[in-house]
Amino acid sequence: MVEATIIIAAWNAADTVGRSVASARSQDGICAQTIVVDDASSDGTLAALDAHPDLVLERLAENGGPAAARNRGLDCATGNWVAVLDSDDTMAERRLRRMIDLGESEQADVVLGNFRKVTPEGQPAEQAPFLSAVASGDATRWDLERYLSGNQVSRRSRSLGYLKPVIRRAFLEENGIRYNRSLRNGEDCHLIFECLLAGARVLFDPQADYFYTVRPGSVSHRATPAHIDALIAADDALVARHGARLSQAERALFRSRRRNLSDMVETERVMHALRDGHVADGLSALRRQPRLARRVLRQLTESLRNRLGARLLPRRVPE
Repeated sequence: MVEATIIIAAWNAADTVGRSVASARSQDGICAQTIVVDDASSDGTLAALDAHPDLVLERLAENGGPAAARNRGLDCATGNWVAVLDSDDTMAERRLRRMIDLGESEQADVVLGNFRKVTPEGQPAEQAPFLSAVASGDATRWDLERYLSGNQVSRRSRSLGYLKPVIRRAFLEENGIRYNRSLRNGEDCHLIFECLLAGARVLFDPQADYFYTVRPGSVSHRATPAHIDALIAADDALVARHGARLSQAERALFRSRRRNLSDMVETERVMHALRDGHVADGLSALRRQPRLARRVLRQLTESLRNRLGARLLPRRVPE
């Protein structure tokens, strides 16, 4: 019996996917299936997988993004539980065994795991876990209101959408849940939204034994206007489908999230105009929406700090 399927979506990941596959195959105390879905890579990703002939390898004819790749993985999965592993990340050897045992004992449908940020060399990028305040506590159950409150795309909070899930596959199949293919960012978050709205029992496990690589150029670290627009549209469609079932607090949180996403996309448009040399267009947009000025100033400061060195500019833009 296959207890877990580990899905790795890989796009131009020749330098890292082998390590991620090795991490998946080293899971201790569990019978696991590893599926790698190559998202139409143009580098040596497929060649890097030759050393792992016993995994399930799928290939998309055209690049569809992580949501499309993970959906292919879900279609091929045979495990009772499915886990998501990014193609440049790793996890501790007992992670899945422990999380699945937790899910079974608590009759959960989804277990969200804490993580630590690491450099491409595997060194700590931050000393504390992603969610450090709860790192030493017990697993807790999260409802939609709690999960939404942690996905407000605010600079003052850490997005819970980064938490990698382990999900009971039967729950996904019974409710017809898949990743939203229109999304290139925030696809994991939306999948959990769908699970919660379908009645999933969702647990957060504070043990940080997933290792999230902070790598310049990673898709999850880039925000483009088109990707944010798609996320807003997906949120709007979800609210339209489930609006009658949402509580007043949940509707308010979706409205707040939409405002924050709208500010983010307009800020990105201003930044793109400035980077492309269209200064007049950028300044005109700021005059129309002056509340964006602080966001733009903050991003410009961060960009300059990256180019000129951290010691030459202040760390924070004054509030």
